[in-house]
Amino acid sequence: MKLIDRYLLRKLSVPLSFCLLAFIMISVVHDLFDHLDDFIQDGTPLSEILLYYSRLVPSVLALIVPIALLLAVLYSLSQLTKNNELTAMRASGVSLYRLLIPFVLVGLGFTAGMYYVNERIAPDNAYWCDQYMRAIKSHETVDVDIVKNHPLKNEMGRRNWMITEFNVVTFEMRGVNLIQEREDSSYEIEYDAKAASWLDGKWWFRDVTIQVYDESSNPRGRPRERPFMEIVGLNETPKDFINEVKYDPRYMTASELLNFVRTRPNLTERTVARYLTDYHYRLALPWTCVVATLLGIPVGSHTGRKGAFLGVLLAVSLLFVYYVAISFFIHLGKSGVIPPGVAGWLPNFIFLAFGLVSLYRMR
Repeated sequence: MKLIDRYLLRKLSVPLSFCLLAFIMISVVHDLFDHLDDFIQDGTPLSEILLYYSRLVPSVLALIVPIALLLAVLYSLSQLTKNNELTAMRASGVSLYRLLIPFVLVGLGFTAGMYYVNERIAPDNAYWCDQYMRAIKSHETVDVDIVKNHPLKNEMGRRNWMITEFNVVTFEMRGVNLIQEREDSSYEIEYDAKAASWLDGKWWFRDVTIQVYDESSNPRGRPRERPFMEIVGLNETPKDFINEVKYDPRYMTASELLNFVRTRPNLTERTVARYLTDYHYRLALPWTCVVATLLGIPVGSHTGRKGAFLGVLLAVSLLFVYYVAISFFIHLGKSGVIPPGVAGWLPNFIFLAFGLVSLYRMR
């Protein structure tokens, strides 16, 4: 890495760190004002409150990071322009586009990081925080990892599950009832187990009672009992049960949203449009970091001599219009007015093109 790149990255990293920290604190304080009474009434220990907010942060980063990037790029470039440093660098033979490479790479790096957070960290943490607050507000001691009375209907496999307790972390089940149906919807076989475990990619039932049925769904013979057995022929995985628990798109990754639609052939067109729009939006959301960076570069360069306030006002206005456009197109996609892919990606392409044109005009 060249000396000039390190210098530009240092100029960007300081305001970016302050912006990220400030917006995270604002988000935490805003949420604390909403839930402080609940914490006090429940007598929640400080350690649990800190755990709650540590798990809340990943779910708000998708909104925080683009704004922080925009303001940091805007501030650093305005300072470089105000102090004539950009002019001096260009006078030394370095092209403007070469100078902007570190800023663009930072935007791309945050895009990759946000994709990882959105797919691996944020959905599970958002679900945990929601369940935790439900437990706090109900003033009950509830394990947020345990889901009670959880059903699952596998339409393609013609199987109906009912689980008394399902642990979304260990995938352990308690009180399992599984009914396999024939093509005519008559019962074929029924399993009642005290517990079930996911081991080596297979479901193993413990203390199982097995009842076979004839074509009229009448019991055929006496029930059999087994202390431990593998249930063969099942294609359900723990992810299928978790997807059913987290049916709200806010708690699902992009891959889970797509799998949710693919495994449910009887969903209505409106429901399919809603989930596919969320799927494309989830994939497109991290690219907001690149768009925010490209919007901040020309604004910071042009307003450096005119005052920071004008630049901040213009950049925040652009980002506000960008988020309004995202919400508008998402609404159209979920309503079935436009294809889900267009709804999820078009705002990015529009503002990306705007940013690239603004960069081209900076020469």
